Amino acid sequence: MSGPFIRKVRETKKLKQSWIVLAFDPILSPLRFPQQERETKRKEVLEHVRGLLSKIGQYIAGVKIGVPALLSLGIDRVAEVIDEWKNSLFFICDAKTADIGYINRIIGEIVYDAGFDGIIAHAAVGAEDGLRPVVSLAEERGRGVLGLCAMSHSGAGEHLNRYADELLQIAARAGVDGFVLPASRPDMIEKAKKEFPDRLVFSPGVGAQGIPFGSAVRAGADFEIVGRSITGAEVPEEAVKKILGACGDVAG
Repeated sequence: MSGPFIRKVRETKKLKQSWIVLAFDPILSPLRFPQQERETKRKEVLEHVRGLLSKIGQYIAGVKIGVPALLSLGIDRVAEVIDEWKNSLFFICDAKTADIGYINRIIGEIVYDAGFDGIIAHAAVGAEDGLRPVVSLAEERGRGVLGLCAMSHSGAGEHLNRYADELLQIAARAGVDGFVLPASRPDMIEKAKKEFPDRLVFSPGVGAQGIPFGSAVRAGADFEIVGRSITGAEVPEEAVKKILGACGDVAG
């Protein structure tokens, strides 16, 4: 576990009085455009995210940036955005990290060099030679690792979510700083916080995926990951305030 990472996340939550982590996944495939247009398209997306954070930065605690942004913008451009906002927000990389330990550590090196505070890694790869190498790296760098133990989409019930209990134990044994658990599984959130009260819990699945805002936090989660309900809103800052206002009693 990484003390600096957990400390930054909790301090940011307390300062902002917000349990919202924005999920940013731009819809852009640069290679669909002629070469001379690609940079223009990337700049448009970058200006969009800068404008979005200028509007809602004061209302959210962190940002989760996924593979679509890394592939479409390039990690160097993503690093520019992180550098601009690193003093007021924490940044989590959802790199779909699910490989052998050697590769997971390499991914971690690249992600942490870009300025990310934490990375999400799949617990299904196991603790030994799966999660532990990237956890060790995180401890060296003062960064964090979140173990993904279950997912919020319906297909997860076909296999992954059947083993959520075991995956929670694997992630904890590997020394992760927290877990990614869906808002649709309040029982798992409660179990994680009861068994591992010192670990963080981040929950996707609210809003666009059908679970009411505040549901996961009321079950014990530290943060809810919100994407399309904010990024697709006509007035994003009003959408964020409405989300927080609807469940203001859980913001502390």
